[in-house]
Amino acid sequence: MFCSDNRGQLNTPWPAPDMIKLVSNHRELMKSMLEYDLLGFQTNRDVNNFLACLRSHLGLESKDGVVISKRGQTRCQKFPIGIDPKQFAEYLAEDLSPAEQEKVSSLLKSVEGTTLAIGVDRLDYTKGIDKKVEGFNQLLVKAEPRSISLLQIAPPSRADVEQYQRYRNEVESWVNQVNAEHGTDEWSPIHYKNESFSQSALARLYRAARVGVVTPLRDGMNFVAKEYVAAQDPKDPGVLVLSKFAGAAEDFNDKGALLVDPNRPEEITEAIWQAVNMPRQERIRRWRSMMEKLEAYTIHHWSADYLRELDKSQLRAAAVIAYDKVDRAHTELRGRPGEGEPLRL
Repeated sequence: MFCSDNRGQLNTPWPAPDMIKLVSNHRELMKSMLEYDLLGFQTNRDVNNFLACLRSHLGLESKDGVVISKRGQTRCQKFPIGIDPKQFAEYLAEDLSPAEQEKVSSLLKSVEGTTLAIGVDRLDYTKGIDKKVEGFNQLLVKAEPRSISLLQIAPPSRADVEQYQRYRNEVESWVNQVNAEHGTDEWSPIHYKNESFSQSALARLYRAARVGVVTPLRDGMNFVAKEYVAAQDPKDPGVLVLSKFAGAAEDFNDKGALLVDPNRPEEITEAIWQAVNMPRQERIRRWRSMMEKLEAYTIHHWSADYLRELDKSQLRAAAVIAYDKVDRAHTELRGRPGEGEPLRL
């Protein structure tokens, strides 16, 4: 979500009316948002949820995304933020530092001879890493031994918060259990990295992975899904397994990605299995469907559209102010004795 005149951005999904009421001072929060001329949201679902919250909790109706409050008019629209797919593809050609080159080479060597699935998520409970690990564990039961690996990159997030420290310990425990059950002294099915990688390094790892597994419980958009698609080899692309609760799912849909309920590990299992065994022509068809959408609406389109709509808001506001001034002047003239001539515009 992002707002203007004063511009800010929050890539967090807007909850439904029954959820927002659990937030302290939710009415005051919504009232403060209506101080803006233009509110941008990542998806149609977010727009609809916000308007439903205004109706349920503030008694405000809307028409075509426009809300009238005591302050004035606020327009609510969808602006799905994109990436620059051309630039991301160019990361593949950039040189890595010697240390990072060694790290990437070592990772790829450790999964050599297996089909690679990759997940890149902040270490945050909303990203559903635990459900992903559980789904992958179920996959290992049905797959041939040492035939598939998962690389899970999980950079630290809010490391000073106790609940996040606890979640980190839980994720590491789950990974260790799966590796102990299905791995050997020489090989581990899950490679877990609690650290950050550069965009150039990620681009190489995305390209090497046959499956991108992006399964947050909720997400406003999710750049990883788009970056994974942008990094693929057009002649032999991988398959995106995507949470249907990520904002990116509204654009990619089931013609491109394999959509799953991230709360159901068995769906993640089946989707990865389907991706691993998907024929090349279907993989190309699905990739093209998603890539065309990435190229049709990049981050440059996003910013231009938003600024264009903001300009419209400012022009409308100026027109309303001018009309009010003229109307007041006309009223004053009609109210003076002997001055009944109409004001001509």
